[in-house]
Amino acid sequence: MASSIVKRYAKAILEIASETKKMDAWGKDFKNAEEIILDEDLNSFLSSPQVPFAEKFKSIDTLMKNYEPLFLNFIKVLINRNHVDLFKHIMSEFYDQNQILKGKVSATITSSIKLSNDQKKMLIEKICNIFNVTDVEIIENIDESILGGFIIRVGDTIIDSSTKNKLNELEKHLLKSTLVN
Repeated sequence: MASSIVKRYAKAILEIASETKKMDAWGKDFKNAEEIILDEDLNSFLSSPQVPFAEKFKSIDTLMKNYEPLFLNFIKVLINRNHVDLFKHIMSEFYDQNQILKGKVSATITSSIKLSNDQKKMLIEKICNIFNVTDVEIIENIDESILGGFIIRVGDTIIDSSTKNKLNELEKHLLKSTLVN
């Protein structure tokens, strides 16, 4: 799940990429930078308090010389604030928010049995209405332990309409009411 700081970074980047009309370039830079930034040795170097920022920035300038200048600045901000470890989460949140802007979301639907085509269509309509999008990519999971119903997960949002969840809520309610009496 994305923390508030990850969401703020992703939202700011999305605004910059949108304003400069370089959304595709930012997406490409994220994808290309992933391997570089997530390299263990480089990550240790960038996170080390013993290495001066000037040296870290020089290394990034060398490794990423063909990247968008604002993207390089973003990487330097992460280094400066010791948030390099958030890179992958920010990238993922950027992609998710960009998809929502395009009217698309990816939803994981967990059910106790395989959903019929009619059920999928109904759930897609509901997801489109809830998230104000026009396109939903469905990832289906089957988990018999939820007993019935379904759990929908879109980004950080979880809609739990499983029988197991309803039984747990009923149990909590009954326990609470017996404690009150």
